[in-house]
Amino acid sequence: MVKINSCPKCGSNKIKWENPQLGTWKCLKCGYHGKIVIEKDNLDKQAKEAKKMEKLQKKIMRGRL
Repeated sequence: MVKINSCPKCGSNKIKWENPQLGTWKCLKCGYHGKIVIEKDNLDKQAKEAKKMEKLQKKIMRGRL
């Protein structure tokens, strides 16, 4: 299972391990520095994509696209 780290401040997944010895992270989008990150499973991302596809399919069926 793949874990995706994201910034607790802005939610971006453009976050890197700044100092492994101290365990600090840096967000490349908002500049957050800290030890706390949010770990998301790849399953969350797949569920969001599935919901987007369902909405798109409904719009197509209604003739909106």
